[in-house]
Amino acid sequence: MAGSDGKPDIQAALAALKESFGNKIPAKIEAIRQSWEKLTATPADSETFKLLHRQTHTLSGTAATYGFDEVGRLAKALEITLQDELTEEPSQWSSAAIDKFETLLTRLEQPDQESSVEKESDMTSLQKPVQETVTAATEETESRSASKLIYLVDDDADFLSTMSMQIETFGYDVAEFTDLTAFSKAVAEQEPSLVIMDVEFDGGPKAGIEYIARINKERDVPLRTIFITGSSGLLTRLDAVRANGLAYYAKPVLVEKLVDAIDRLTHQSVEEPYKIVIVDDAPEQSAFAALTLQQAGMETREVNEPLKLLALLAEFPPDLILMDIYMPECNGLELSRVIRQMDAFVSTPIVFLSSEHDQRKQLGAMSLGGDDFLTKPVQPWHLVSAVTSRVKRGRMIRKLAETDGLTGLLNHSKSKERLEAELARAKREQSHLSFAMLDIDFFKKVNDNYGHPAGDRVLKSLANMFKQRLRQYDVVGRYGGEEFVVILPNTDAATAKLIMDKMRESFSKIDHFSEDGNFTCNFSCGIASYPDFDTGRGLNDEADKALYEAKEGGRNRVIVAKGC
Repeated sequence: MAGSDGKPDIQAALAALKESFGNKIPAKIEAIRQSWEKLTATPADSETFKLLHRQTHTLSGTAATYGFDEVGRLAKALEITLQDELTEEPSQWSSAAIDKFETLLTRLEQPDQESSVEKESDMTSLQKPVQETVTAATEETESRSASKLIYLVDDDADFLSTMSMQIETFGYDVAEFTDLTAFSKAVAEQEPSLVIMDVEFDGGPKAGIEYIARINKERDVPLRTIFITGSSGLLTRLDAVRANGLAYYAKPVLVEKLVDAIDRLTHQSVEEPYKIVIVDDAPEQSAFAALTLQQAGMETREVNEPLKLLALLAEFPPDLILMDIYMPECNGLELSRVIRQMDAFVSTPIVFLSSEHDQRKQLGAMSLGGDDFLTKPVQPWHLVSAVTSRVKRGRMIRKLAETDGLTGLLNHSKSKERLEAELARAKREQSHLSFAMLDIDFFKKVNDNYGHPAGDRVLKSLANMFKQRLRQYDVVGRYGGEEFVVILPNTDAATAKLIMDKMRESFSKIDHFSEDGNFTCNFSCGIASYPDFDTGRGLNDEADKALYEAKEGGRNRVIVAKGC
């Protein structure tokens, strides 16, 4: 079902689902009646009791979700009566409890109840909060600007020239200005991604801050600005903050720290859509949750037969599993325990979505592997918000486990995992893949001569350069120490050599600062490519051999492994 723009019309789909469910309500009530009559005829039939409980539980949650409030309320009353007053032990049944269930069921069967009256707010007024959540998530993950244009403003021409060259090695375009008038004219003609502004000019000790403050008063969106100065006093810093300064550095400025700030303020990669698996034996309920989450930009898969979940997890590893508790064949509690025994999903968030209101049972469910419990009916905006917060937290934890703490690149084990994944993709798509292994030359001397903090800054500089200069889908990892790897999908060996040579040349131009003087570094690199080598281990070993050859051949060079 598509709208005028060709995209799926989710509101229309939700309305269609509601109409379809409404048409099925009489049949669902009739099924409850049949199970009740069978149970009263054979009270010891525990399977019929479980079926009846599941039928009332499912109807109460799904009916309320779609806005059939009276149906949901009566079905919930039936479910509670079964749980609290009838139970699975027939000897404990009282005639009052049996009469109560019969009375509730008869009321549910009455066709003139107001449950079929559609409230205007059911499907339409809920769209706004969901859309607000979608918009907020989109704004958060979209890159603020496709441009890498930086305006560098300082009346010291020598500083401008040196700093501009350093920043450009990380893939940014830098325009230099020695006076504020020329800078103002340039902003009017083309807006930069970021402004790096000196605080002091001929006009006064805070002329740069004051100028930015005046410009921002006339703008709807303030210029993103980093202030640099020879002063680190609190009052100057306060003025910089009030002028919308986003970072503040005292001279001499470490280019590594400055580029870290530039990266953070100008480059926000778009997150992959959240991947959600919904497990619910009621197709109407899972479809509603799926459409609600899709409206928020998430990818979903539905499982209506719980025993098929593991097969789906293998092909669609999710960021979160949304699961009902009461289902046939196995319940959600049992299923969560199975999932938690699998290494690949031991930390995947599991959120129970059920009409179970008993807090003791909710807490019990969470103690068996659940991370959260949402009670049906759940408002769409609440569902989106709860799923989003859990996925964000889960991704953050996973990132900490998969990345190197110093550089933010993938760690050794995750790099190897990604190599296998990218190699499998290259084989499926019959495309090229190159794997580069590189090592900073004489890195031990850097640590010995300039100290480990300077060595750490060198490692971060190389990592930042790769992040800025390579494509978004290229993979960069730190193998350990001063050794890095780069995975280049859809790239043959000759192209990979050109890319890595450019990276090597750019890295050699970075001026690294230390208290004992400035210095530069180089790296050596070995490359192996698929299909010349068709296993992950083969690519790794041959790239390592090529790296060794580059080292033995004089360093500061790139060598490509020759295929068999």
